[in-house]
Amino acid sequence: MKSKKISEIFNIKKGDIISIVGSGGKTTLMFELAKELKTQYKVLVTTSTKIYEPSCNNFDYLYTNIEQYTKSKYSHKQEENSVTVISKDIDLSKNKLIGINDECFDLVINDFDIVLVESDGSRNLPLKGWKEHEPSILLKTNKTVGVIPIDMMNKKINKEYIYGFEEFTKIVGDTDCLDKQAIGKICSSELGIFKNSRGKLYLYINKTDDKKFIEDSLNLSKYLKKNIVGRPYDFEICFGSLKLGEFYEN
Repeated sequence: MKSKKISEIFNIKKGDIISIVGSGGKTTLMFELAKELKTQYKVLVTTSTKIYEPSCNNFDYLYTNIEQYTKSKYSHKQEENSVTVISKDIDLSKNKLIGINDECFDLVINDFDIVLVESDGSRNLPLKGWKEHEPSILLKTNKTVGVIPIDMMNKKINKEYIYGFEEFTKIVGDTDCLDKQAIGKICSSELGIFKNSRGKLYLYINKTDDKKFIEDSLNLSKYLKKNIVGRPYDFEICFGSLKLGEFYEN
């Protein structure tokens, strides 16, 4: 297999608004995409939930409220090839950016070529179940990327590493192991990873950091294609390692 750029795998083009959901690497994936895309585009990175304030090497401009951004854009012109982070507000006690809603989004969307939105939260846990209001997908989203980490496959289900444990068990049912069938339910349930999704759908299997996890990802992909894709969600499958910078279509 030949590694590709992750932005090529998601076929990202000017005008795309991509919401990233799931667990186990969303924020890292979002900023990896931003880094790739800024070589050609003016990229907006934002959230509809909450994210930790990113380190300065991940962006060119940061605005912690819409008013701050609006004043700035009239006072000086931003570079065309750049990454701008905008939030609605900031929680200084937790160092977290507070997400924008559709109304705020409409005020800034036309200033950027591509938008990346972290639309889900998992409190840094590798798995999650979705509460009634989750994920929070902005209405203009035209691509949804679901992230799930392969290193959790075949692990015993334990609430210590699952955010929204009660909701998670409703999705996977009576099983004590995160096997292929359980992941299939996460991908096919109306309460699962593609809940509230919009536009073209992708499943990104993360953390394929060694030969074993690549093999596991290939086997999982084969199972999902045969038994899950199109029932009811039609999604493309890809996998990779953000740690190694290697990404593959399947």
